[in-house]
Amino acid sequence: MNPIIIEKAPATVKVILDPIPINLPHEIKKQHELYWKQQTKTNPSLRNGEVFTITNINQTHEELIVTVAKTDYKHYLYTLHHENSQMPCQVIYTCAAVITSDKKMAIGRMNRTTSTPGCLQFTGGGLDESDLEHTIFNLEKNISKEIQEELGLDIHSPATRSFIPKFIKRKGTHNFWAIIYELSVAHTAEEVHARFLAHNHHLIERGQQPEFDDLLFVSIEKSAVEAFIQNEPSPMVDYLAPILEKYTE
Repeated sequence: MNPIIIEKAPATVKVILDPIPINLPHEIKKQHELYWKQQTKTNPSLRNGEVFTITNINQTHEELIVTVAKTDYKHYLYTLHHENSQMPCQVIYTCAAVITSDKKMAIGRMNRTTSTPGCLQFTGGGLDESDLEHTIFNLEKNISKEIQEELGLDIHSPATRSFIPKFIKRKGTHNFWAIIYELSVAHTAEEVHARFLAHNHHLIERGQQPEFDDLLFVSIEKSAVEAFIQNEPSPMVDYLAPILEKYTE
């Protein structure tokens, strides 16, 4: 795995869509298709759909401009489980460190029906075509939607204390990029958890599978973070431990 790099988010972050989709060679598509058939046998809830892979990056201290092109979820899933695959899908996504009024950070455990069952991560997700404004993705709209869909929190509510792009993550397991926001709320961890449980119950009543099946909270203090990283047996997304450590420096 490449070392994780966590940097302060620059003043300007743009993700631009290349109108020409990725065209993979036939042999690579065939590998993706075979793997997809294997995975959907064990997890029938998987659905193929649009995914956006990075084709160009321009980065300075003041701005980050990323160009992406359309591919599909088969390409992403194959990359996720084949570290040295040819022509990998290199995604950029948004996520959010949700910080409660009692100085705890919310971490979700991925549902068993997802592509990474049991994995611990922040709320967030990949780019969506509905977030496009002409050729530029509205990143704040994207992460706001994920926070609502996964946690049941509205960033525009009076309970929001602050909401800012905080870090950029690059390198790591698959050289995926992430724009990591910070959402500070006036709710305690107990209140956020109660909202999360009520939200999940509502989703299940409507016949939908929640993205997270559990929500954990870690106190933002050095000893608590170190104990969590050392003792938590569940797999963690590659940025999680480095970001938790950043908050205790």
